[in-house]
Amino acid sequence: MFFRSIRLRLALWYFAILAVILILFSGGIYFTLRRALNSSLDDSLRTRATLIQGLLDNGPEGQPTLDLTTNPRDPNQGQYFERLLDPTGAVLFDSSAAFGKVPIDMTAVRQALQGGEPIQTVGNGEVQARILSRRIEQNGRVVAVLQVGQSMSELNGTLNNLLLVLAIGAPLALVFASFGGWWLSTRALAPIDRVTKMAQEITGQDLSRRLNLDLPNDEVGRLARTFDEMIARLDAMFKRQRQFTADASHELRTPLTAIKGQIDVALQRPREAGDYRQVLAGVNEQVDRMTRLVGGLLMLARSDAGALPVERQPVALRELVDSVAEQVEPLAQAKGLTITVSPGGPSTVIGDEDLLLQLMLNLADNAVKYTDRGTVTLGWQARPDAAELFVRDTGPGIPEAHRERIFERFHRIDDGRTREQAGAGLGLAICRWIAEAHGGRIRVESSPAGSAFHVTLPNRSRADATRVRV
Repeated sequence: MFFRSIRLRLALWYFAILAVILILFSGGIYFTLRRALNSSLDDSLRTRATLIQGLLDNGPEGQPTLDLTTNPRDPNQGQYFERLLDPTGAVLFDSSAAFGKVPIDMTAVRQALQGGEPIQTVGNGEVQARILSRRIEQNGRVVAVLQVGQSMSELNGTLNNLLLVLAIGAPLALVFASFGGWWLSTRALAPIDRVTKMAQEITGQDLSRRLNLDLPNDEVGRLARTFDEMIARLDAMFKRQRQFTADASHELRTPLTAIKGQIDVALQRPREAGDYRQVLAGVNEQVDRMTRLVGGLLMLARSDAGALPVERQPVALRELVDSVAEQVEPLAQAKGLTITVSPGGPSTVIGDEDLLLQLMLNLADNAVKYTDRGTVTLGWQARPDAAELFVRDTGPGIPEAHRERIFERFHRIDDGRTREQAGAGLGLAICRWIAEAHGGRIRVESSPAGSAFHVTLPNRSRADATRVRV
């Protein structure tokens, strides 16, 4: 469990990355400095070779000679040596005794005789020197090879000191930085621990609590606020679910109670056949009401679960509105109302014809149901990017306090109405779902002179006419 800690993993990652950085940084410093020191030493050898070359004399046999007087006060004493060789490799002059035995590399001598100026490192340990070889010419003829060497003790000492500093300093820096990384990760993750502890205290029975942590607008702060928003949405959803369950139970209990009461009355004593038919008619009416209610509940439940298919195909709005007007005409005539159709020109949308028909029927049925006199108008309007269906009535209107809630499930405007008139309060909720399932929206405008429901549906290309699930 300890190694599953994010804090430990962050610290280990920090340690590993920092270790790689320190190794690369230390190696870069070491090799850069070594190259720079070697380059400086080589320049020094070339300068000294030029200086020594000017001190050469001609011997009796035409060979160059070199006579250097050792100055005990020379600060460079023991750091340089000179060697003069003839073309065959025989030694004419050698001052490398102070260095010990410095071997002669004939490969470097041959390269110098051919015009090169090789620089090589010979020896090992404390007796290590950097040697430059240069040929000497007289009258266009190669007469000797001059070798100038310099001890590498100071250079190696500098590099060894640097290695020591890096070998001690880098691990110490890594250790201190790792503790710093652990402290920073602990500090950074502390709010998450608080979120975790408080989240564990929030249960499904009590979703009213919130974290309400005073955190900056960083990743952790946004996480805490997002968690609060999620809990708020869950709380609202559970409240709606509980309310939905209570309302559905109440709505189902009402017709069941009515059926039970009618049957009990009919069974109290023998009755005529007509009385039984009257009881059965009432029971049938309540069963029809339960059937409509259960159908609406099933549709909303399937839509919430995303299991209700929506067929995408072209739907002509003229035919849709004419069909709705024809179906509600008998109900309107029975109440003395007039049904009119307000055409808006040719228009086609891509959607589910059955669902759109149900939407318009629900709106038209409500308009006829709540309008005592006047006219119910059905129509549509075509727009460049959308089409709008509408249903207008001349009823009493919807109180402003209810306009935002009429699309909620089981919401009724007037509890004093009879249940036959008011219904179960699912029709407008189903209308809103159908509109949203088609990528549209539904809105209401109302005044004491009447109400108007507008359904806006986006226009889509024929390529969208495929069967999808929402």
